[in-house]
Amino acid sequence: MLLMGESINGTRKQVAAAIQARDAEFIKALATDQVEAGASVLDVNGGVAGGDEIADMTWLIDTVMEVTDMQLMVDSASATVLEHGVKLIIEKGGKVPFINSISGEQARIDAALPLVEKYKTPVIALCLSEDGIPPTADDRFAVAQQLHDLCTGAGLPAEDIWVDPLVLSVSADSTAAQVTMATLKLVKEKLPVRTTGGLSNVSFGLPNRPLLNRTFVAMCAGLGIDGAVLDVRNKQMMATIKAIEALRGEDNFCGNYLTAHRAGILE
Repeated sequence: MLLMGESINGTRKQVAAAIQARDAEFIKALATDQVEAGASVLDVNGGVAGGDEIADMTWLIDTVMEVTDMQLMVDSASATVLEHGVKLIIEKGGKVPFINSISGEQARIDAALPLVEKYKTPVIALCLSEDGIPPTADDRFAVAQQLHDLCTGAGLPAEDIWVDPLVLSVSADSTAAQVTMATLKLVKEKLPVRTTGGLSNVSFGLPNRPLLNRTFVAMCAGLGIDGAVLDVRNKQMMATIKAIEALRGEDNFCGNYLTAHRAGILE
């Protein structure tokens, strides 16, 4: 399972403060902690309210790349910032980054698709339409199909398209998790893409969120989800991921599971 670390995000209070203060040690620690915990991709979002997003994204990328060569994911609502981040990473000799994200909204297609075509970046494809989040699995799948066709038409291999079926909180809609999983199942059955998602959204507004999050990750893993955007520093979540990878045949002879057990990090 491809784990995408979500923690370097300027919408988070502590991260925003670190960006504004140019606290490089805080950001470096956040990057190395996620890598050591098992992240394979690090999301980088410099969207601080009232900030200069290009300058902030530049500083974040420079800071993170000082301590890791892990693949990054440039996360912004701005086409200008997205391209600036992608170009900077490539010019610094980094791996071609992910773009977060494209959707069925025309503005996002106009912003992200030219970058996908130009740089052949892997991309998060949100099942979001001009009318918002579609209420049914069939409607979300239609957006996934549209984005698959657009991105492959731009020359991106299907395996570099990471469809996010979108996750809403079950506290607001008791069918939310079911719609996400039904969408995931359709995408896995009908498209040659990969799948991911911010699965922790499912528990928003509820007590004991980690329990719901871990359970939902395991349920989606049973349907074949290929990755997840999450806080890899959560030890209980990572213990669940280790178990999932062992049970899905992704851990040769359960070596990683056994190593984690011996290290005392399975909870």
